[in-house]
Amino acid sequence: MYGRIAGVLFPVLAVGVIGAGMWGYQENKEKNSVLIKAENQYQRAFHNLNYHMDRLQDELGKTVAVNSRRQLTPSLTNVWRLAYSAQNDVSQLPLALMPFNHTEKFLANVADFSYQTAVRDLEREPLSKKEYDTLNKLYAHSKNIQGDLQKVQSAIMTKQLRWMDVETALASEHKQEDNTIVDGLKIIDKSVDGYRDVEFGSGIGSLNAGRKLKIQSMKGQVVSADEAKQKALAFVGLPATAIKQAIVTDNGKTREYESYSVRIERKDQKTPVFVDVAKKGGHVIWVLDERSVAGHKISVEDAHRRADDYLKRRGYVDMEAMSYDEYKGVAAFTYVCNQGGVRLYPDTVTVKIALDNGTATGFQGESYLLNHRVRAIPQAKISQSQARTKLNPAFAVKDVHKAIIEDERGEEVYTYEFYGSIGQESYRIYIDAQTGQEVKVEKIKASTL
Repeated sequence: MYGRIAGVLFPVLAVGVIGAGMWGYQENKEKNSVLIKAENQYQRAFHNLNYHMDRLQDELGKTVAVNSRRQLTPSLTNVWRLAYSAQNDVSQLPLALMPFNHTEKFLANVADFSYQTAVRDLEREPLSKKEYDTLNKLYAHSKNIQGDLQKVQSAIMTKQLRWMDVETALASEHKQEDNTIVDGLKIIDKSVDGYRDVEFGSGIGSLNAGRKLKIQSMKGQVVSADEAKQKALAFVGLPATAIKQAIVTDNGKTREYESYSVRIERKDQKTPVFVDVAKKGGHVIWVLDERSVAGHKISVEDAHRRADDYLKRRGYVDMEAMSYDEYKGVAAFTYVCNQGGVRLYPDTVTVKIALDNGTATGFQGESYLLNHRVRAIPQAKISQSQARTKLNPAFAVKDVHKAIIEDERGEEVYTYEFYGSIGQESYRIYIDAQTGQEVKVEKIKASTL
């Protein structure tokens, strides 16, 4: 009898062991695939950072060497573009647990300084001696930063180091065998902190001060980690039965404002949902659902209605969808707040809707969080028809709105927003409703709703 039982159970157990082995192999294969993809992304971001810093150094050298104001403007424009690109590269590296804010702030200041200098009329207001001194110092400092970055890059290639090990090295309290990447970047950030002799000017200081003021003015009481978790779960809106676990990480003071990161793991999905919650007020900053989107089953119009409903259910009222982008089965809708018929462009949010089942896979609300308030709308000093005369005669106007936008100095301006086209290209042109000056021109890439 025991022999017959063993004869039945043995094949069943064998099938179970084989099945478990195959499942484990598949899980390990998928995990390795994700790790390889992430590693490649980090390697590409660091390679791009080196490339952009190398180009930035060259362009800063040109601004110091050129004598023609006509040549200076495009060089400064390139400096702005490259500094912004380098700043974006830094944000893509796995450095959430390591303060790298001095380097990011330095690149942001370089971008702002070069942009504000490039957009003004250098024939009427040429560079001052102080501004030339600033360019010389920026050139010298960028050369040092690039040299340090090349040392880190050389060490990565020589020792075959992995960026995926960086987060482990940062999160672990134990000493790692090789922290070359971490140590190298810390040296760079510490050396950048020493570049306090650079005078960027009052305009740049006001931009940084303005953002700090917005952060300091965030409303609400400081929330605990458990309160942040509850707010994240409520915002995502998943039923309790669908959640496997929610893990909260305190981001400390590595960012401009303190926040918690909440990782929500679901029972029916291998990929988690990430939510960032501000400590002050417990406001949800952003949401990211990393699940794969299978196919395109709902229309953009239906997705638009679902995005509207998503915002209303979370207390975002008087929001107007301005545009959308569609990428890999996801429609991303950009909204602005509308106050009494005036579009408030600083108060923006983005909602991403999956086109397979209509659920939200992303939310970005930092701009709204930092800027939203009830404005005192000023009285326009020029009429819409007068503002229209300031436009390029070839610009075909399709729609007009009133809007508050931020200029290059970060100051809010009450404008007329003209939407239209020149040839096959679409633009938004903003005319100051007080002075009639052209404030900003935007080329529209996303689809307009």
